[in-house]
Amino acid sequence: MDKLDALRVYCAVVETGGFSRAAEKLGISTSSVTAQVNALEAHFHVKLMNRTTRSMSLTGEGRECYEHAQRLLAGMEDLESSLQHAAQEPRGTLRVNMPGLVSRLYVAPALPRFLARYPGITLQASASDRMVDMVEEGCDVLLRLGEVGDARLIARPLLQTRFVCCASPAFIERHGVPETPAGLAGFECLHFILPRAGRLREWQFADGVTFTPPSRTSFDHVDSLVEACKAGAGIGQFLSLSVEAELRSGALLPLLTGFQAPGPALTALYQQRHQRAAKVQAFIDFLAEVFA
Repeated sequence: MDKLDALRVYCAVVETGGFSRAAEKLGISTSSVTAQVNALEAHFHVKLMNRTTRSMSLTGEGRECYEHAQRLLAGMEDLESSLQHAAQEPRGTLRVNMPGLVSRLYVAPALPRFLARYPGITLQASASDRMVDMVEEGCDVLLRLGEVGDARLIARPLLQTRFVCCASPAFIERHGVPETPAGLAGFECLHFILPRAGRLREWQFADGVTFTPPSRTSFDHVDSLVEACKAGAGIGQFLSLSVEAELRSGALLPLLTGFQAPGPALTALYQQRHQRAAKVQAFIDFLAEVFA
């Protein structure tokens, strides 16, 4: 029995809450997971888990084993990361989680450059707006918009966004432009519905001013809202990240530029124990280039 591998499997069972889920996470069979845990119990001569067909719970020894195993595996990862850093050869599997918008518009199109630069890195990326548990889900780097809220993570600011009001050239030609945020009341506006809250997002302006102009059209999908705005359906307010390409191309024109408010910052997050990992540092540096 490879004790390190067995401990890694055992931790996966504890963290996922089941043998089959651990097997799925690790990409091995459920029978292999069961055999590894059984081998650990036989090696230590203790029962690590109370398990039935419907439930699983840790014994006192099982909890102690899990806590020690976490520290041991973290130490091994630190050793591997340190050696990789010393060799200046970023390599290994890099797991990244980021908002879908950031992935689709910015990171994915730039990936060929990163992959060509670091042939030893295998990238596994997922797109999600929820805050994930980096330890439980085995994530190396998180990209998030807004407050970080976890002092245990190292935060690398990448970009300060802003709230941008804009409309298509055709809409502006037909209807003109508002001079102030209050003037939006006289124009057709497009609203974003906050998916979780189910309500309209308030428009943000300088000096903390918020305003919700009247509207007949709203979406809970940013891409659709952008397309409607490009088609001339009305004035929209977006995070600058969402419409950067449209503003550069002239498909959308900025409005009320003197009243713009700062939006949430885009930040890269990683664990302190990954601070010296060459693959993590390589990806963070790559992100800094992308958002420069």
